[in-house]
Formats: sequence, C-alpha cells, structure tokens
Amino acid sequence: MRYIKAIFFFLLAIAGILFGISNQGEAIVRIFWYTSKSYPLYLVLFACFVAGTLTAILYSYISGGDMSDQERRMNKQLDELKGKLKKSQASRSSVSLTESTGGSSGSTT
Repeated sequence: MRYIKAIFFFLLAIAGILFGISNQGEAIVRIFWYTSKSYPLYLVLFACFVAGTLTAILYSYISGGDMSDQERRMNKQLDELKGKLKKSQASRSSVSLTESTGGSSGSTT
C-alpha cells in the first residue's frame, strides 16, 4: 500500500508540474475593491494549493484527525493484552491440572 501511495503522489506531482508549466499566463489578483496586482498564473495556483493544504491540516488538527493513529495504537495494545491473557489462562490451567493429579508421579507414602 505504501508503494501505491508513493506512485500516486509521484504522478500527482508530475501532473502539477506540467500544469504549472503549461499555465504561464498572467492572472490579475484583486484584493477586495481597492487594489489589484498581476501575478503569474502558476504562482496563484500554487498559493491557493498551499492555502488549501494548510487549511485542511488545521481543520484536521482541530477536529482530532489523529484519532485514527491513536485508535490503531490502542487496538494493537488490546491485541497484545489479549495474547498475554490467553497465555496466562493457559499456564494457570496447566498448573491446576498438575495440582489436581498430585503434583508429581511416583510419590507414594
């Protein structure tokens, strides 16, 4: 899965670079009603991409987006504890079996 994500990211980066190269025209950016300035279109698009990414990261942080990582860690810890419990129950049952049979064979008094 990691390789699929890396390939997808690589293809997306190439597409973004090609999109930027093919859009080198000028874009007029008007800040409200009192000023306007001309920038290269690829720079405006890149700035919008960065602003959107930062907004998504901020929203994810505020809304608790790291909960999936925390849930994954807790599930792993739960599986480890279940394994320890099964081992403990298995050793406890083997101890009770040896106690019920007299502990050692060959001890006659």
